[in-house]
Amino acid sequence: MAASVLTACDVESTGDVSFVTNYAVFDFESVVVIPLGGTFSPSATASEDGTDLPVTTTESVNTNIVGIYDVTYSATNSDGFEASAFQTVVVHDPSIIGTDVSGAIQDVGRPERTGVITLVEGTTSIFHASDFGFGGTFPMYFQMDGDVISEIPQNYIFGVESVDLGYDPVAMQFTTLMNPQGFDYVFEYQ
Repeated sequence: MAASVLTACDVESTGDVSFVTNYAVFDFESVVVIPLGGTFSPSATASEDGTDLPVTTTESVNTNIVGIYDVTYSATNSDGFEASAFQTVVVHDPSIIGTDVSGAIQDVGRPERTGVITLVEGTTSIFHASDFGFGGTFPMYFQMDGDVISEIPQNYIFGVESVDLGYDPVAMQFTTLMNPQGFDYVFEYQ
């Protein structure tokens, strides 16, 4: 003899919260290059499933100082969920022409740790290194004025406050010293 038992759950309300939510989708340029003394205007837009949303902007771009600035755009969807997007603003001095130091690099002490240096498009002297220290995860921007390398203001990770930089054009090596940690590295071209 076989018996079967059927049970059902009580009906629960979702409290008018949708099962599927559409987060804000942003339309913006991830990197914007501005000449020294130029004008920066935040320009991101956001939408949810085709409907425009108001965008809140957090930024402190100073176009009178060469540097890397972070801009945060935020928007809240109809379900009350916030989404954010991040933009990098590069302020550069077009009168400075840097030696092109683009290329693949490696840590002299740990050659398996590699990175790439690229010229920031639209600039003549600002470069981005995909890794200049720590465990292969320290990206940073720097400026070349001829063969002279210099740090430019930017927000760092891992509690780094500043980076002392050196470039030897004869040996084709870069040196970095993380402050206040005191970690130092030497990178050369692969």
